[in-house]
Amino acid sequence: MQRLLALLGLSVCLAAAASDSLWQNLRARYLSLKTLSGTFTENICSEQAGTCTPFEGKFSISVPAKYRMEVTDPQQQLIVSDSINLWVYLPDQKLAQKQPAGGFAPVLAFLGPVLDSTATGEVTKDSSGTYVVKVKMDEDMSAMNDLVLELNETATRITGFSFVDGWGNKVHFGLYDQQWNPTLSPKLFKFTPPKGTTVEE
Repeated sequence: MQRLLALLGLSVCLAAAASDSLWQNLRARYLSLKTLSGTFTENICSEQAGTCTPFEGKFSISVPAKYRMEVTDPQQQLIVSDSINLWVYLPDQKLAQKQPAGGFAPVLAFLGPVLDSTATGEVTKDSSGTYVVKVKMDEDMSAMNDLVLELNETATRITGFSFVDGWGNKVHFGLYDQQWNPTLSPKLFKFTPPKGTTVEE
């Protein structure tokens, strides 16, 4: 019996060590990330309303806080932040909303834990064999709860992530066609409202 308990204890220790190693390797890889681009899907589900709303489009990120999201479906939207100003542009309505950047940006949620030295992650495999990471962060993340990262088959790249936002919605992002450290023009993160656009600030 004691031998069995010892073996079980050893298995737990080895699993914990493997999880920590995978997490540290993932963090080390992302610390070299400067820019990232690709396509995305986003699904926002409201348990209260009983609805799920899907979005898809393409994204560009300049670490740590500049990003551009071009939503192509179900309707066109453009979200651009140069880390100072945040623009949301709705071309069908000829409407642009401008506000200070710096708030919670859902598309950047996966970067926070891998760039934060105080964050920890428990790496396991789910029922489908996909590597997943349950994240714990010391800082106040009031806009996001239950952050889970989904990794590729070698546990070296984040391919998706999910969380519960401050309104209780379940949000899931899938990241596809990823290009690591591409050359991105600074113009991607600037926005000038087209002529005839109503601007709200």
